[in-house]
Amino acid sequence: MQSQYQTINRSKQKQTHTNIMNKHLLHLLAATLLLLLASCNTREKVLYFQDLTTGTIAGAQPIEEIKFQPGDKLSIVVTSCLTPEAAANFNLPVITTSAVSGAAYSSNQVIYYNVSTDGTIEMPGVGTVSVAGKTRSQVTTEIQSALRNGLLNDAVVTINTSNQYVTLLGEVQKPGHYSITRDNLTLLEAIGLAGDLTIQADRSRILVMRQEGTELKSYYVDIRSKDLLSSPVFNLKQNDVIYVEPNLVRSNQYTNNANSVRLVSTWLSLLSFLTSTIILIKNW
Repeated sequence: MQSQYQTINRSKQKQTHTNIMNKHLLHLLAATLLLLLASCNTREKVLYFQDLTTGTIAGAQPIEEIKFQPGDKLSIVVTSCLTPEAAANFNLPVITTSAVSGAAYSSNQVIYYNVSTDGTIEMPGVGTVSVAGKTRSQVTTEIQSALRNGLLNDAVVTINTSNQYVTLLGEVQKPGHYSITRDNLTLLEAIGLAGDLTIQADRSRILVMRQEGTELKSYYVDIRSKDLLSSPVFNLKQNDVIYVEPNLVRSNQYTNNANSVRLVSTWLSLLSFLTSTIILIKNW
């Protein structure tokens, strides 16, 4: 009778241990599932244009030439094949500088037109030219037409800019000023110039600040969505400021060890699980 009782008791203990082991296995499976879900969630926070698939048709802002603004610096050169000497009368003088520092050298310095606050420039032989709000091609055509109207019939006008730039700040690899070297620059291209976003960047909140008249407007865009392509700030303008916010992990680095607390709690949970497993194995 006693032997039968001991057998039944051992059987119950074994069943209890089995139940405990199954419970821990379920906990382990649940933790693994949570880790997998967290991994998927991380991809959603990082990947660009997640809602684009092959053949997706997305609305996009048309590419526009950058328009001149007050404060821009313009280089305007007039040339002529038939009368180059006459063309020189419509150009600003080129200043030649020289210095002696162990060896003599000289350099030519181009003088730029500064677009005034009223959006105009004063051009020799032509007079006041309104340029603000106009593109390079529009101003080129206007000056060329004015010159060919009895002043210089074969005039060719070339316009270049000197100080058009955008500024990138925050979670990009190389923050700083970046010159606009052609008539259009997209937000994606500007991010590329800055070496792309860092892994700590919040891709859902990229701020673009733009001066429009007397107002400074703010636009938030999400680089994970194709809606970025139709944003009014997809095509950048000179003096735009792009600020990329840090994500939660990055922000927590500046608080009272928030990331450390999260890490400690994770390790404590893992330690608790391992301890329970070891005790279970010893009592098996």
